[in-house]
Order: sequence, then structure tokens, then C-alpha cells
Amino acid sequence: MSRLNRILSQAARTGMREQVAYQQIYSGVEAPPGNFQRMPASLGERALQCPICGVASDKFLPFGLGGRPNAQCPNCGSLERHRIFWLYLSDRTDFLRRPCKLLHTAPESCLEARLLARHGSDYVTTDRYNRRVSIEADLKALPFVDSAFDVLLSSHVLEHIEDDGAAIHELSRVLRPGGKAVIMVPYDPDNPTYSNPVLTTPAERMVAYGHPYHYRIYGYDLLDRLAGAGLATRVWSTNELFSSAQRRRYRLNANYLLACDKR
Repeated sequence: MSRLNRILSQAARTGMREQVAYQQIYSGVEAPPGNFQRMPASLGERALQCPICGVASDKFLPFGLGGRPNAQCPNCGSLERHRIFWLYLSDRTDFLRRPCKLLHTAPESCLEARLLARHGSDYVTTDRYNRRVSIEADLKALPFVDSAFDVLLSSHVLEHIEDDGAAIHELSRVLRPGGKAVIMVPYDPDNPTYSNPVLTTPAERMVAYGHPYHYRIYGYDLLDRLAGAGLATRVWSTNELFSSAQRRRYRLNANYLLACDKR
């Protein structure tokens, strides 16, 4: 198990406060995920490949509190949702090929260096607990002027925020009219958002939402909430975005990505 898994498991058992847990998580830089056997891309369908770092391997590492098999790239540490995010940005947008002012919330280490290399000082990162970001800030009160960014990237952040309505408003506020946002959250398209305010402890939230610091599992009503903040949204499923061969080669799980346009 990685450092993240160990700390979150401990948090669910002991009731550790979120700030304490994430300060521990960010207090040190983890070593590479582990040893792995590189395989040349010419081996084709037998090899798994990370589209972010390009490394091919006979298998990926397990990850998550349940130990999902073949989940984590053994080189850059990317997980399924990171690879989905990167492939969408690469294949379905021009964000990686043109200059743009880009805000990335809770930046993932496997993506951060690559986005910084492409956008330089126009790439801004923010987080509540990670001191290595450009600006430490609460997503409910971002220290940016209106319409400051062309593009906004936010993956698996909103479900951590109790007052997510304020955070959604802020994300929309700092995005310019015509700007684009790419968002990922735990999402169930067949049901309304599930959130129970009675569940307050990390252990209770772990059982209900699969994570000690989540407040909800989003459902189809999220689209109306985003629209109310000025974000017209299309939901893409992994099956819509990628072929079965891509899903197998890159180890992409059943997931959803929200592509938003600021009206």
C-alpha cells in the first residue's frame, strides 16, 4: 500500500481530522511506486501502457483501500482517472497545444510537471493543504479576479467539500465566458446525488462513500447545479471516449468525465 492508502486507512479507524491526514500525505514526496518490468511497445496487445509517461509494463500495481489490481502506473504513479483525464485533454481538446491560462485544483503529481512544461507561468495550481502549489487556497474563496482563466481542471475535489455549492460558484466565477472546465467526481448517472448530513465521522463516511473525507456521491442532478452556476455540461463515459482496446491497454476503468462550457 502507498503512503496515501496507509494514512486514509488509519483515518477511517481513528477519526483523524482531514487537515491532519492531508498534511501528513503532503509532508513528504513518495518514492516511485515500485520496481517494474519495462516492455517494448512492439509487444502490442500483451503490454499495458501509461499514456502519461509512455512506459509499458507487463502489469500495473494494485491501488486503493480495496487493492484494485493493475490500477497504478509503476513509473509515474498515475491511476485510472488520471489516465482518462490526460487522454481526454490530449485527444479531445487543444489545451495541451495552445497557450492558455490554466487553473488546476489539487494537482496530481503525474500531470503537474507535464502541464507546467507546456504552459509555464500561465499554469496555476491551488490546494488547501499542499504547500507545494502556486497558491494555497480554499476552493470556496479563491483569491483570483473574475474571468481569470481560460481553462480549469478539477479531478476528485468537489466531493471533499461540504459546501460544494460555494466551490462550484467560485470555479465558474474565475473562468472566463467561453472558457472550458474539465471535472471528474464520483458520479452515478442513474441516481440523484447521495449525501447524508448525519454521517459525520471518517468511519461513517468511509462506509457510505468509500472514502473517509468524502461528503457525497454525485448523481445526475449535478448537471442542473452546474448549469445554475453558468456551466453547460456534457457527461462522457469511459466507454464513449475510448475503444475497448484503449481501455485494456491503458487500464481505464468505468468512469465519467464532465466537460463544461462557461456561458
